[in-house]
Amino acid sequence: MFIPWLSERLERDLPGSQAHASIWSYPRNSVSEGLTMNPPPRHSAVAMILNPIAKHQFELLYIVRSSFGIHGGQVAFPGGKIEPFENELQCAIRETHEEIGLQISEIDFIGKLSPVFIPPSHMIVHPHVFVLKDKTNQFDLTEEVDLVFWIEHHQITPDKIIVQPHYLKAFDETRPIKGIPFNGQFLWGASAMLTIELMHLHQEYLFLMNEKT
Repeated sequence: MFIPWLSERLERDLPGSQAHASIWSYPRNSVSEGLTMNPPPRHSAVAMILNPIAKHQFELLYIVRSSFGIHGGQVAFPGGKIEPFENELQCAIRETHEEIGLQISEIDFIGKLSPVFIPPSHMIVHPHVFVLKDKTNQFDLTEEVDLVFWIEHHQITPDKIIVQPHYLKAFDETRPIKGIPFNGQFLWGASAMLTIELMHLHQEYLFLMNEKT
């Protein structure tokens, strides 16, 4: 089964930089490069929440941020800035509850993916993976979030990546960017990079399962 395999796999070396680069819209500094900058980047944490739907299949929860701010209107994961009184995991749990009213806990946490440096917001984001035992479609949205939805894994595979013109608030212009279209939305940027790393791991899992048959 994918989820137990993923939980163990997240403890080993991850395909972060290689997977991330496959859906870059523009060259990005690495996390290690970001940490040398002055002023130093801020740190945030996000929750990548999975709902298993079969032995090898899952859904992933996304939000669409409200229109204000440089990341407004983007498909994203629940999350935000890490406060001085908390660690990364506590931040991901708190922000998920504050933004969409979903209560997750350390019991649901199975591991972390590779962090990503986000140049426009000068932020390093730390992705935390959670697995829900019981799926919900009941959410209590704040003014920061316009929409919450689940996407099945087959809609976000690497072969779905395309390039299309997209307006970027951070640059105040339209540029051709890489992303994945689904349900009238366009997944790109840091959230797409985190997604593709997860999907690279899923493809690794499927390859191993096929080898056994």
